[in-house]
Amino acid sequence: MSTRERIVIAAAEAFATRGYHGVNLAEVVEELGYTKGAFYFYFNGKDALVAEIVNRYVAAGEDTLPAGLTSADDRVEAIVDASHRVADSYRDDPVVRAGTRLSVERNLVGVELPGPFVGWIDKISRLLQEAKRLRQVRSDLAVRPCAQMIVGAFYGIQAASDDLSDRRDLHAQLDQFWGLVLPSLRA
Repeated sequence: MSTRERIVIAAAEAFATRGYHGVNLAEVVEELGYTKGAFYFYFNGKDALVAEIVNRYVAAGEDTLPAGLTSADDRVEAIVDASHRVADSYRDDPVVRAGTRLSVERNLVGVELPGPFVGWIDKISRLLQEAKRLRQVRSDLAVRPCAQMIVGAFYGIQAASDDLSDRRDLHAQLDQFWGLVLPSLRA
């Protein structure tokens, strides 16, 4: 692993547990055995590192949605499967965990951060629109509001799961959510 990547991962682990103000990057870099100069070679400050982590977090969420589906593939099941892949990253990936927390703390950061939900809402909207065309969901489904509700519910589910069980029950919580929601979506 490169020096830059080691710094990102170590900082992400620190941000995920302690938040923006709780992290002293000099300590993180020192724990890795690097100097401040090594940090500043890759990042011009704390906010630049935070932006890197949040950008990776946003990309990771959007990359889990399927791209090349065949006409026979169930779009709704693709969304459900993607939600479970995203859940894995929320549980296992320090960059995603840090990105989640830093996105919530965005008002503390001195740089513009990307919105974490817009791309995911757009992609789910497209999948739901395709599902509507393929008659996999109700014909009267309001696609964009439904996509926003799915993304918002996922975010709330993962946050509650994080607080209550360190995300150990995240998949079970998602299964309960989909068990309630899928009957209202299907044609």
